[in-house]
Amino acid sequence: MPSAAIPQLDALFRQIGARADVRVLLIRGEGASFCAGGDVKGFAETIDHSPEVRRTDYFARMDRARSQMEAYLALQCPVIVACQGAVAGAAVAYPLGADIALAEPGARFVFPHQRLGLPPDGGLTYLLPRIVGVRKASELALTAATIDAAEALRIRIVSRIVPADVLQQEAFSIARRIAAAPRGAVRRARALLRESLAHTASEQLSAERDAIADSVAEPDFEEGVRAFMDKRRAVFPSTRE
Repeated sequence: MPSAAIPQLDALFRQIGARADVRVLLIRGEGASFCAGGDVKGFAETIDHSPEVRRTDYFARMDRARSQMEAYLALQCPVIVACQGAVAGAAVAYPLGADIALAEPGARFVFPHQRLGLPPDGGLTYLLPRIVGVRKASELALTAATIDAAEALRIRIVSRIVPADVLQQEAFSIARRIAAAPRGAVRRARALLRESLAHTASEQLSAERDAIADSVAEPDFEEGVRAFMDKRRAVFPSTRE
């Protein structure tokens, strides 16, 4: 990923995070690959600098990358990621951090940092062990692995494999389905699921109580109950805001 894209993505994620009216975010790549990885040509321009200059430069680069990933992980709306072609390096953090991640059969997930003399970055060391387990994460990172879509599905990096010719169509279909759902209930469900691993059972039950109490006070609850009793499809007020 070109380094210039990082502050742009940071600003975009922060804008989305500040908007309560955003119902779902779909992230997809253009062209043959989702993301071919880091800007190695840009890296090459720095190798003639002194070690101390490089260290200072990359320290600042990584702070910018940290800010961008923090903004991504702080999003409250559901996130869908559609992966095609190469998904390399720190870009693997996007499907790892998504709520739903789709991949076409030819997608490949690449962990190339070690080949450049680098450890993983972009939140991979945080997200990868939580999704695939510490031992599998270690194997992927320490062997600079490349895995196909079938293996990514098996170890839960992606949710589902979708034929390449309908990948984008399916991603948009899921996004539309979520966009038509009650916004408050969706956001609260997402938050409950994501925070559950840090809670005790008692804390999680209390969080569920609070989320239900907040939800029943909203017009979406009234519409959902009425639609159920009338045997019709609900049209939630929050989808019109």
